[in-house]
Amino acid sequence: MTRAKAAPFANPAASQNITGTAPLISEPGLQGPYSQTVVTEQDPRIRTELQRLLDRAREIRPLLRERQAQTEADGQYSAEVHAYLLEHGFYKVLLPSRFGGLELGVPAFFAVISEVARGCPSTAWCLSLSAAHTLTLSSYWSEEAQKSVFGKHGYMIAPASGNPRSATVKHTEDGYLISGTWRYCSGAPYSTHFFPTIVVPATETEEEFRAWAVIDREDYTVLDDWGRVIGMRGSGSNSITMADVFVPYERVCAETWTTDADGPSVGYGIHGNRAYSGVFMGFAEGEVAAAAVGLGYAALDEYERIIRTTKAPFVDGDVLRADSTDWRRVLGMAMAQIDAASAALIRAGQLYEEYAARSADGTEAFDGARAMRLNNLYFVVEELVWEALQSLIRTAGTGISADGQPLQRYFRDIWTTQSRADQFQFFAAPAMAYHFAGQAAFDEAQASDRAAAHEDDTPAVPTAVG
Repeated sequence: MTRAKAAPFANPAASQNITGTAPLISEPGLQGPYSQTVVTEQDPRIRTELQRLLDRAREIRPLLRERQAQTEADGQYSAEVHAYLLEHGFYKVLLPSRFGGLELGVPAFFAVISEVARGCPSTAWCLSLSAAHTLTLSSYWSEEAQKSVFGKHGYMIAPASGNPRSATVKHTEDGYLISGTWRYCSGAPYSTHFFPTIVVPATETEEEFRAWAVIDREDYTVLDDWGRVIGMRGSGSNSITMADVFVPYERVCAETWTTDADGPSVGYGIHGNRAYSGVFMGFAEGEVAAAAVGLGYAALDEYERIIRTTKAPFVDGDVLRADSTDWRRVLGMAMAQIDAASAALIRAGQLYEEYAARSADGTEAFDGARAMRLNNLYFVVEELVWEALQSLIRTAGTGISADGQPLQRYFRDIWTTQSRADQFQFFAAPAMAYHFAGQAAFDEAQASDRAAAHEDDTPAVPTAVG
């Protein structure tokens, strides 16, 4: 079998100059068939709602791009943007329909966050890491807790943090008194609630355990301490502090769902949706990866604008960078990397829901091996975007590295995803520990089943008659 003959314009010769690039009429990424994620969801209801949200995300993209610098300076997106996101249901993507939510699922959530990030990565990060915990509450907390939280506003914006500078928990008759300050609470400025990670001290009858609490907005203070990092400065990742806040028992959930689950969750029992039977580590890093994918597309848009409006160096004549194979090659390779990252992200969301469904049905556990493999897949998504951005910024020209230039901002933003404590290199080896343990457990169960079957098939020894 032979490959199809390449079209004339696809000549792979190095440094070939190409003529005929169409004039740039509008900024790339704002209109046309390549300016939006393609919806592949088959469920008609989800497909319709997802398309509506993607349309609304593209509609506000010019404003998000125009305000990127201001968003960085303010450390958060504007009240106007917040009102827009609220009006069109961006905070309700994962909210159960029982509480007035859209209940679109994990792949749809990732697609929406990516689409917002194509306008402003900081805005998407702030939205993602606060709206995402709707899935957490819906999956693991009691019906009573969900009613009190979701019923308060009809939606929830709730950052979470496992990074306390200091934290104390005291037992009371009906709950706990919680004090402390937590860092990196992305989504804090517009939050309705907060999820601090706490350690509940031991009692005479109960051992110490790690848990999440849900705190109402009036019970904590958002500190003005965000924006001094290299990138994602507009992500609203402020610290949150509180002192002796009373939290009833039903608002505190033991963290037993981080890496594995076997059987239906509390959330599945409440909502009847198996997607609420997943595990946290199979989803959490996807919140960041979704913002990274949209960031990648924003960078592609900016690079395309640059090469279609600037002259190529080291080339005779009045030749645009876009009319040279050298710059087309860079854009084409980076585009393939971002497309691959986007496809892997959505696939990971689908796998999350499939593993959750199997766990809810009782057919197969959503074990630590699968959760950690998904976690590492999200890291690879971010790595692909990081690699693509390096090639773009290296070949776009020195001028785009100046302060205020979008591509410089995108490069700083993706660098921030690569410089967190949560890093691929720290999770790859532990994931293999889960993998080996999971396979060993399976092999042991198989051996036990075979031994039991052998015992059943062994003929009885006849009793001697004397």
